Amino acid sequence: MKSYEQWLEEVYFLTLRRRKRDLNLQLGKPADDSCAVTYDAEDLMSLKHEIESTHSNPSLYYEAVDHYLRTKAEPFQAMLATWMGGAKAYVGDAVIPFNDAINWCQKASDPENRKTLAKELLALCRFLTQFSHATWEAITTTLVEILGFRSYLHYNESKRNTSIVEFSNLAQEFLSKTSPVYFESIGLLVEKIAGLPLENASRYDAIYLLGLRYMDHLMPDNLNMEKIEAFFEDVKLSLRNNIHMKIHRGTPGRQTYCVPVKIPYEIHIITGEISGWLDVESLFHELGHAFSFIFTDPSLPVEKKDFFHSAALSESYAFLFQKLSMSRLFLEEVLGVDSELAQGISGIHRAKWLTLARRYAAKLIIETRNFENHDLMESKKYYSEVMERETGFSYEPDTYLFDLMPDFYTLDYFCGFVGAAIMESYLTDKFGKGWFLEQKAYETLKEWWHGGNSLELKDFLETKLEIPFDVNYLVDDFDMVASRAFPLESLP
Repeated sequence: MKSYEQWLEEVYFLTLRRRKRDLNLQLGKPADDSCAVTYDAEDLMSLKHEIESTHSNPSLYYEAVDHYLRTKAEPFQAMLATWMGGAKAYVGDAVIPFNDAINWCQKASDPENRKTLAKELLALCRFLTQFSHATWEAITTTLVEILGFRSYLHYNESKRNTSIVEFSNLAQEFLSKTSPVYFESIGLLVEKIAGLPLENASRYDAIYLLGLRYMDHLMPDNLNMEKIEAFFEDVKLSLRNNIHMKIHRGTPGRQTYCVPVKIPYEIHIITGEISGWLDVESLFHELGHAFSFIFTDPSLPVEKKDFFHSAALSESYAFLFQKLSMSRLFLEEVLGVDSELAQGISGIHRAKWLTLARRYAAKLIIETRNFENHDLMESKKYYSEVMERETGFSYEPDTYLFDLMPDFYTLDYFCGFVGAAIMESYLTDKFGKGWFLEQKAYETLKEWWHGGNSLELKDFLETKLEIPFDVNYLVDDFDMVASRAFPLESLP
């Protein structure tokens, strides 16, 4: 029987190989497929017993199970990827690959074109659902019938050592408290920008609205990667000469990713050229991840550095930086945007922020209920009903499985919004509204980042900031997000 140390070496090796493969896939390079596990369910039971009897860190067991689940799901995932790779939607003369539909929709200013895209994608989703469902069936069947968990929800609660149901209740509290200000804001924006009343708007109109491409003509001419690099040089967070971070710059409009191959020594960011506001905030989001990885204490054990089964803390840093990049004060002080224009841009972004936060809160409620259910196909209608009720946009039931993220990452996103609001409040109280210009603020951040994943978000906030995890910080953040807060007439 393998010792804990032997298991740790094997599982850590698998983790590094999978991250390297993910990086190569993002860069369009050949991917090394030799990431299959060499152990079986009986071996996992032995590992679990070893950990329990020696009171060792249980994260090794869950990291090993995650690799095992990926191996079980990959044949079905490969089949889905093949069909998705060939699927196309047709809107007028445009031929839109299924995997590029969101990027295309963000630029589709004509509501009729978005409506046509919605019909095309619905037909594709109905066909592809069988392949997506097979992937989820492989995962849930393995967990329940082979590894002995009650459900996918039970597995993720065990892995995170937390009650996802309790966080779902907090998500419902957030939705209830922000509903009035949200619907006041979103109704006006949809009609003004998306060109139709909210009651007639679909999730594809929301994608256009949240893409912000209709404001790209307002970007300063000198806003580029060099400008962003200069800002981080000024606050002593170097992008240009950072031996542990590599930024891969690709074609304009491509999605930005952060891939931490080996924390803290090898962190990659894949991004496109800076051609719009979405590119700016996406880059800042991934930089929030990257800096938290780079400044992690290298002496931490692997279990507290590379194995983390909740990304809520890292997402809090990412959302903190993302929101900063579109704040009124940052637009004025760093990017040189005119004051009135900065107010309009940041106001619309705050409405987007609330929309995104509510979207993830609603998804968390849906997934908490549905993942206790063993048949996800029966849950499609509930998804559609809750998403429309809480966002105002219509969602087709047959798109449900393509809106799911593994490992309850929806929980990490929702908690990340709350965590970022608390962090921002703390930094503002300590260093002022312009905290992002204060070197001491970044020393505080580096101190936070140093601990890596030693603490989950809730424990981190209570220990380091002496603040409880409280959704009211996020609720209070939106008091002035309603229509009076973003004068649309200030946007040419």
